[in-house]
Amino acid sequence: MALSQRKAVRRHRRTVTEKGGSPTLSATVKSVLWALPVSVAMGLLLLLLATWLLLMTPDPDRYRTAVGYTLPYVAILAGGFAATRLNRRRSALLCGLMLGAAWLLILAFGGLCLPQMTKALSLGLRFGALLLVLPVALLGAWAGTRQKEKRHRHRRH
Repeated sequence: MALSQRKAVRRHRRTVTEKGGSPTLSATVKSVLWALPVSVAMGLLLLLLATWLLLMTPDPDRYRTAVGYTLPYVAILAGGFAATRLNRRRSALLCGLMLGAAWLLILAFGGLCLPQMTKALSLGLRFGALLLVLPVALLGAWAGTRQKEKRHRHRRH
């Protein structure tokens, strides 16, 4: 090996993922901050799709409430998945907790700013709906760590 090649090999610093360690806290925060808009965008796309599907039904008001309560949780699930994938499938627990906490802040702030939206629900039901945010975000983060098992083809000799 030539001297210049040895210097080039020595200069290369291994990154955190090459070392096999867990990502730093700042990398995890960055992945959660990138996953939050992904989650919002996914929610908006699902909202448009659900609106279109509901308008195709003869009675759209029949399913409106169920779809309205389900879509935010699907968006949070997608956000947890995206956060873990952006964090290279590591620190799923931390990604899920951070994303869930961010969504809790957003939903709580939205509930304070728009009280007429939450008047239809009792206090216990509102609290229960907020309690579901963290488990859903953790479930999405856990789903982001899953990998397909590689199937090895057996060669015939």
